[in-house]
Amino acid sequence: MSFRLIQRASLPWLDVADPSPVEADRAAAQLRADYERWSRWALGLGAFTAATTGSFTALGVALTADEIDAPMHPIDVVGVAVAAALGLAGTAVLVLLWRSGRRLTRDAAAWMRVPYVVSGRTRTARGWLGARTVNVEPRILVRITSSTLALLLAVAGLSVAVRDLATESSALTFPATVVGLLALLSGLGQVGGVLRLVSGRGEADPLWHRIRTSVRRG
Repeated sequence: MSFRLIQRASLPWLDVADPSPVEADRAAAQLRADYERWSRWALGLGAFTAATTGSFTALGVALTADEIDAPMHPIDVVGVAVAAALGLAGTAVLVLLWRSGRRLTRDAAAWMRVPYVVSGRTRTARGWLGARTVNVEPRILVRITSSTLALLLAVAGLSVAVRDLATESSALTFPATVVGLLALLSGLGQVGGVLRLVSGRGEADPLWHRIRTSVRRG
């Protein structure tokens, strides 16, 4: 069975012009299950590893050889080409995961709001609890953890770039910058998906609804 970025079962619930409150729970559950698949997270982890290691290796080897004025042998050229292809492939997969994930989480959050906005479903203490425990659900927590680690790697990579700009650039400056940017975008992409789901769950929270309503009125 081939992997699909968006499962066929999710397609009918995407970009629905007139969502029905009767179908909202089913639609939200399907879109969330699609986005939160372990296989999506594992593919993203593999793609991120390929993108960062491939890019760093290709750029690092090429720029180091240029800095020390050393000739690159055919095996070196092949290695750089393979690493560059790996980095580009990993980056392409990350972009596809981000685009499909944004679509799934955006529509999942919209479906979660439908019963409360359209049909006036009562917001209860259960909704308050759900909005606060969603972050510790295993499939969400692992994404929060991996996005945090990616952002830490981004800080490390970009710190090297900033340090070298203040002192003297080296063969590692540009590779570290590229890895830092890839990590920053990957971390923010994961955080964005989680925040959209948390926002959708928050619609069931009576406290949050009162605060938001009072702010809008004010």
